Amino acid sequence: MYRTRTTYAWPCIAIVLTLVWPSSTFADWNGFRNGGDSQANLPLPTAWSPTAGIGWQHELPGYGQSTPVILGNQIFVTAADGPMKQRLLVLCFSMARGELLWRYEHEASTQGPSNYMAARAAPTPVVDQSGVYAFFESGDCIAVDLQGQARWHRNFTADYGKFDNNHGLGSSPAQNASHVFLCIEHKGPSYLLAIDKQNGQTSWKVDRESTSSWSSPIVASVGGNEQLIVSSGGNVSGYDVGSGEKLWSLAGLDGNSVPSPTLIGNNLFIGARLPEFAEEGSIRSNCCIDLSSLGEGEPKVAWRADKALSDYASPVVSGEFVYFVNKAGVLFCLDAGTGKVQYAKRLGTQCWGTPIVANSLVYFFGKDGKTQVLKPGPNFELVSSNVLWSEDNPPKPEQYVENSGGAHGHAGAAGEDDKTGDKTGDKTGDGQARGPSARGTGGQGGGMLAALMKGDANGDGTLTADEISSDFKPMLARIDTNTDGSLDAAEIKAMADSFAARRTDSQASARDPIVYGAAASQGKIIIRTGTRLYCIQ
Repeated sequence: MYRTRTTYAWPCIAIVLTLVWPSSTFADWNGFRNGGDSQANLPLPTAWSPTAGIGWQHELPGYGQSTPVILGNQIFVTAADGPMKQRLLVLCFSMARGELLWRYEHEASTQGPSNYMAARAAPTPVVDQSGVYAFFESGDCIAVDLQGQARWHRNFTADYGKFDNNHGLGSSPAQNASHVFLCIEHKGPSYLLAIDKQNGQTSWKVDRESTSSWSSPIVASVGGNEQLIVSSGGNVSGYDVGSGEKLWSLAGLDGNSVPSPTLIGNNLFIGARLPEFAEEGSIRSNCCIDLSSLGEGEPKVAWRADKALSDYASPVVSGEFVYFVNKAGVLFCLDAGTGKVQYAKRLGTQCWGTPIVANSLVYFFGKDGKTQVLKPGPNFELVSSNVLWSEDNPPKPEQYVENSGGAHGHAGAAGEDDKTGDKTGDKTGDGQARGPSARGTGGQGGGMLAALMKGDANGDGTLTADEISSDFKPMLARIDTNTDGSLDAAEIKAMADSFAARRTDSQASARDPIVYGAAASQGKIIIRTGTRLYCIQ
């Protein structure tokens, strides 16, 4: 195990200015989706191009799918470096000029090939006045102070067992004043954790249902009390932040494995994708939950969207309108109070990162470097369309080299190859996320088929209900076309063919440059690709 901390000798005055600031001076971006609402408090730029409006850009070591976080004049990002992601990095940059101020490095407790098949520094860290708290898919949780000095380290794979997820983990931590909260869901024992910020110790741990999920929890005020809200695995639940006691839960939300919940006032907006093999219109999980009804028992659903889907990016709200974006880049604008569709419009790009709302404008960040700025309202009104790079000459990673060896590159995973993700699987974004990764779909369904057929105990090529793992049980009703409660060879083949067809171009679409997320502060936008930071000002 090794830890290194490198500082860079920029002019002393620059370092002093970046480390000292009045706590209320800046509208900082201190976690995934700025804590859960993706709202920036100051006006942001609305026009830029490769030749104008980009204040600086900086190539990063390694690769990362997390979103930057900002405190004062410091920007913090994470990355995984090395062909086996053996080095975990926390990097600190100057907001003003983009200089690298310091680099903290830690050896990964669990290693795996660094490639598009698995998470690469996918969870977004959180930051406060005491330091940065970063969680990695290797199971390592690291706390460093604002000068890059180590505070504490935890290895959750050593404490609670290795992660069994086909494409790593992507759920980002949430925080309040005293604790960091993690939702770790995978095929093995899953759990929700409260970690004391001062010493890294576990204050409480509660079990969660084993499931593949990349959704991130949020800390929110509900009825004047702090709650930890988790949306995943077909449920949304609220927990007491002090004890971990589950306070309420609402089921029947299929497909909510990637987008994270958004709370505005008493309205909790849930995003969800169309589950595998479900028919369009059959799932109404994109909805608004009225948390003011909690005193009456189970919270009430204020409305459900008939067609709107939220595949990768989480919902955002601006004024009277809420926005969902599906995997095809179709933007749905709904009335936030009633759920009535105002319009549906193709953006012409996929959004893997969650939009940002600022100064009565909404910024949609395409994975291809295109950002579209919209004016909220019942009609589609484009303010500007901006690009980070020329479509004919996108920037290639200068240092990062993908490790194509090692089959799938699972970070402590078993060996199958199917999953959903917020920043690498079929997701990521914010967010966390937060962007999707390609699936191994060689042959008929590739790894997914292999994973499914592992349950065929007697080797007869047919799967009874008892032979289908918990990962696939939610799909059973959708692929069991003869409704006999089992899957025969024809149904399995049809499922595998459909799965492979959906992912025909997934490998090519998962190569850099990819915009994974953005943060905003001081009237600037910091956009992150896998290997580069851009400052829009």
